[in-house]
Amino acid sequence: MSRKRGTRRATNRRSPIWAKVLVGLGAVLMAASIGTVTYIKVMLNKVNNAVATECLLADCDAHQPGEDIKGPLNLLLIGSDMRKDWVSAQSDSIMILHVNKDLTAANIISIPRDLYVQIPDCGPGWGNNSCKEKINTAFAAGGLDMAKAMQNLAQTLMDRTGLKSFDGAAMINFGGFADLVELFGGVELCVPFDMTLAHPQGTKVKKGCKEYDAEIALGIVRERYAYDPTTPGWKEEYGIGDYGRQRMQQHFIKQLLKKAKEQGYITDPFKVGTLIEKIGDQIRVDLKGRTPVDLAFALKGIDATKITTLKVPSEPAMIGDTSYVVIQPGEQEKAAEELFTALQNDTLEDWAVTHPKWVNKTG
Repeated sequence: MSRKRGTRRATNRRSPIWAKVLVGLGAVLMAASIGTVTYIKVMLNKVNNAVATECLLADCDAHQPGEDIKGPLNLLLIGSDMRKDWVSAQSDSIMILHVNKDLTAANIISIPRDLYVQIPDCGPGWGNNSCKEKINTAFAAGGLDMAKAMQNLAQTLMDRTGLKSFDGAAMINFGGFADLVELFGGVELCVPFDMTLAHPQGTKVKKGCKEYDAEIALGIVRERYAYDPTTPGWKEEYGIGDYGRQRMQQHFIKQLLKKAKEQGYITDPFKVGTLIEKIGDQIRVDLKGRTPVDLAFALKGIDATKITTLKVPSEPAMIGDTSYVVIQPGEQEKAAEELFTALQNDTLEDWAVTHPKWVNKTG
């Protein structure tokens, strides 16, 4: 845990837009002409200094900056909602970014925050003992210690999926998404049915596609209670609870990426630098000794628009008086175990072909 912290302050929160920014950054760097080499060098330093790099995983000094990155890679991506009056961080989104051996394709496995799993350390309330609870408990058990929270969550996921380790981890705070939406001047979201948001409390949004500001957009992306069979206009294809929110999160990410591309924030080196500086202090990464630019170069061959998001085969279920997301015995359990085996064996694309039901389809 001796690695030097980044030069920018480290704040806290969420999701794969960071993965896609890295992919786009890699493409920009490789496409740069000889005439822009001086600026590119300046931008490299700007990117590495803008993002807070720190020890989040147990073996955070496993590599050296500039060392060749080889696939396959598994990166843990966390969207953490940290608010001033809270005593622990909340993992609003949990995702595993898997990059294949050739570093040419990527898949994201979206982990339901209410997934019922065995957790090695459930925090002081459980005497820091193991328990079976919602997976976001693993992150919250770390309190305000981000390294402890991340390591506990990583171990929980390794125990459940069979992965031996993660090659890196990243967290982005809600503020990072707000900053992006503000930078782009808003984002268009397509709401599947009329809904009343929990945040900002009582805000009503209408069905259809509309440009939203940062506050309302994040409220839509956070919403899960509206995804209920009793809500007028709801359909099964929209998902229940956290599944509905996951679907909207993926739509949000694609819309952000679309905006970024339209406004040149993926292809223009100058704008890439601006984007990274804008959201850098909302991001915390542990690449085990490597730098964000190292990873960007490694991911240069991946088309960010073709990253496929997969769902863990599971469904909402009540255990006692508490609602969880459970991998049910039978077909779901078989499909889930095959998913985790595919993750270990770098065959997720094959799994997606044979399990289309669990592939996220978002606009």
